[in-house]
Amino acid sequence: MEANNNEIIKIRLRLIDLIKSFFVRKPDAELISRWRGTFSALSKEQISPILDKAVRDLNQQLANKSLEDIQDEYYSLFVDPFGEHNVNLVASHYFDGRNYGETLVSIRDIFSQSSVTKDNTVKDPEDSLPIMFDLLGTLIEIDKQGENTSAAQRDLIHTYLVPFLEKLKPIIDRNSVADFYAIVIDFMIGYLELEKGLSDFSD
Repeated sequence: MEANNNEIIKIRLRLIDLIKSFFVRKPDAELISRWRGTFSALSKEQISPILDKAVRDLNQQLANKSLEDIQDEYYSLFVDPFGEHNVNLVASHYFDGRNYGETLVSIRDIFSQSSVTKDNTVKDPEDSLPIMFDLLGTLIEIDKQGENTSAAQRDLIHTYLVPFLEKLKPIIDRNSVADFYAIVIDFMIGYLELEKGLSDFSD
C-alpha cells in the first residue's frame, strides 16, 4: 500500500509540474517538445472521462499548432497588458472583484499555517493560479515527509482552486484567441476532479 501511495504522489507531483509549466514562462521549442511527448504518452492511458478528453484534444492541438501559434496565444492571454484578450490569473480578481483582495489574505494564511514561503523572486501574488498549484505541490511534498497537510490541501482545492477554475472557464471559453489554453483549463479541471476524490478520502 505504501509503494502504491508513493507512486500516486509521484504522479500527482508530475501533473502539477506539467500544469505549472503552461504558465510560468513563454513557451519555447524545448517546452513544446516536452508537452508533445507528455500528451502523446498520456493519450494512451485511461484516467477519467474529463481528463482523457482534454488530453486527446491537447495532443491534437500540439500536433497541429506551431511554436509561434502557441507563443502568440500565450502573449495575447497572459503578457500583453493592453490587449483586449488578456486574461487575469489572480483569484482575488474573481472572488473579490479586485486584485489583492481578501482571497489573497486567505491564501497567505494557508502559506503561513503550513510554514511555506513563496519565492521572493516570483512577482505573482500568492493567489495567482500557478502559485496556488505550486503551493498544492509543496503541501503534497510536506505530507509525504510525514507532516499531515490534508486539511490544507482540501481547503486549497475545494475552497479556491475548483471555484476559481469554474469562474475562469467561461471567460476563457469566450476568448476568441484562447484556442490551446481553453483546453489547458479543461485539463486542469479534470485533474482537480481527481484531486477532490483523493482529498475526500485522506485523513
